[in-house]
Amino acid sequence: MTTSTGSLQVLHGSHSPIPEMRMLRAGPVFLLLDGVDLRYLRIGGTELIRRVYAAVRDEDWDTVPGVVSGMTLEEGDGSFRLEFDMRHARRDVDFSWHGVITGDEDGRVEILLDGRAEADLAYNRIGLCVHHPWRETAGASFTARTPAGELVGAFPDLIGPQAIVDGAYNALFAAYDRLEVDLESGGSLLLEFEEDLWETEDHRNWTDANFKTYSTPIALGFPHRLAAGEALRQRLVITPIDVPATDDAARPIWLTLGEPTGTRVPVIGLGFDRDGHRPDDHEAQVLADLSPRHLRIEVRLDAPDWRESLSGAQATAGRMGSALELALMFREEHVDELTALAEALAGGPAVDRVLVTLAGGRTATPEETTPAGLVDVARVALAGVLPGASFIGGTEIYFTEINRTRPDHASWDGVCYSLTPQVHAFTDVDVVENLDAQAETVRSARAVASDKPITVSPITMRRRYNFHAAGDPPPTPAGALPDSVDVRQSSLFGAAWTAGSLKYISEAGAATVTYYESTGWRGVIERASGSPLPELFASRAGAVFPLYHPLADVIGWSGAEVLACESSSVLSAIGFAVRTEDGAIRVLIANLTPGDQDVVLSPLAGEVQLRRLSESTATEAGVDPRGFRGRFERAAPVDGRLAVTLWPYELVRIDPA
Repeated sequence: MTTSTGSLQVLHGSHSPIPEMRMLRAGPVFLLLDGVDLRYLRIGGTELIRRVYAAVRDEDWDTVPGVVSGMTLEEGDGSFRLEFDMRHARRDVDFSWHGVITGDEDGRVEILLDGRAEADLAYNRIGLCVHHPWRETAGASFTARTPAGELVGAFPDLIGPQAIVDGAYNALFAAYDRLEVDLESGGSLLLEFEEDLWETEDHRNWTDANFKTYSTPIALGFPHRLAAGEALRQRLVITPIDVPATDDAARPIWLTLGEPTGTRVPVIGLGFDRDGHRPDDHEAQVLADLSPRHLRIEVRLDAPDWRESLSGAQATAGRMGSALELALMFREEHVDELTALAEALAGGPAVDRVLVTLAGGRTATPEETTPAGLVDVARVALAGVLPGASFIGGTEIYFTEINRTRPDHASWDGVCYSLTPQVHAFTDVDVVENLDAQAETVRSARAVASDKPITVSPITMRRRYNFHAAGDPPPTPAGALPDSVDVRQSSLFGAAWTAGSLKYISEAGAATVTYYESTGWRGVIERASGSPLPELFASRAGAVFPLYHPLADVIGWSGAEVLACESSSVLSAIGFAVRTEDGAIRVLIANLTPGDQDVVLSPLAGEVQLRRLSESTATEAGVDPRGFRGRFERAAPVDGRLAVTLWPYELVRIDPA
């Protein structure tokens, strides 16, 4: 199908063309060139490396993007040579480098970074990074050459913490200049580094679906500094050793229904709009039709306007028919405010749970997770007016902080943390990659919490705040989108991603989850006033975003038994399957790519009905969500298999007819 400018807007929220990646070959190794990054280095069906790139991170750990110039590419028979220049300039960082990447007929890939500071600068990281795919790497044995000698070990199965020892971050194991990883499919992968020491962290801590190898040991501290004209040079050589050419994934993509996972669809809610917007009658009705089980409201007892925020959320929850999830942030010095909070909660909508965290808690400090006794203080003050509420501790930040601090949860009813796929990487490909790592955080959190209920609250497309900033964030320039807003929120990409998130969170056994906000560009429906910046965030006033529909589907399945649904290509298409109380199997499948995908779902018997959310139905689904949700087409599986061609980022719901 031909993709028009309008189609691009519907597909991924922007008129900008979706970048295309070019296939390159180094002997038996095939890889994709994404700009100047290398992705998906593989031999046959064995993924060796997920990504190789150069990172430039400022003092707030923000990524400083680069501008490429002078790129040349020469290809031979099973070899290539790429040269280019790159400059990263933003605010206080100005760094340029010349890159040379070569691949030879033996499968050896070499990357050279030859850089210099264009001005005095401070940075937290500059250098080559390698992403190891987590599925192929978790549990794998390795041998590393460290300054202290050879180190033999294995990558962790559950997510390995980023520990802090004597005030300094520590990696999974000692820094090295040579790393060899044994591969489950046979053979090994050798990485050799020059001009610095490298180390590895478990990127799943931040919901990145990889183990990350990076330069300059993090225990040395940061920021680092370069003087104007000072050089920074690095070299990396990647060599596969005796890796067999296993079969690549077959086409079409197979989605195979399996046994129950032992988990159930969690309780799902929305967040109250951070600007305090109270929905009009149309917005309130659409939200009520969605039927979220709760509305999350953040109450900071150190903020003077907490009563107003709570009152707005109570009114909105009442109109939606939802309970409240109270994200309560305070310190010991605010205990007197708990009496006023109890009075404000009395007689209002039910509160299902209270998520207690420390107001102003910062990452990488003892305050990054809830002090054990703070939950008890909240329970004593509020249980009388909230007799059915759970009192939960954890963090407002990410699983990273839970994994590192391992808080004392003995008196808690559960553990909470938030989640975003864009802590480190931001492209469509990266955001899709990071879907299945959500399940890894839940799996590891359940182990940390001794299988107490896990609350993931909230899940957002973009980060809500920069929790890693050294100081206050810079103001949003006039005419620019806030850092917390992602144009893909209003797109089919956003819907497909949401379906994938619901799948992995449910399969892993989260008890409750909160998605997004309610209205506006961080919500599920555009406000009657429309987008404040329509030239940057295009949407139709009053229309629901496509991601409303997978949320509505899965909220309707709340408590259903989750079934395994394996994909032969998890980065291309996924299926989420449940068995509801009536014994029916219901499935939601999603195309995670901007191209058509042929999918076969099996085993499936009898006649089924399909509802398709695609470019051709997105407008109807946005303007008339009730009408769209009631229209299905019938189909009959052939020999227990249902073959479907999915359009770009299309979702298909499949029910018994």
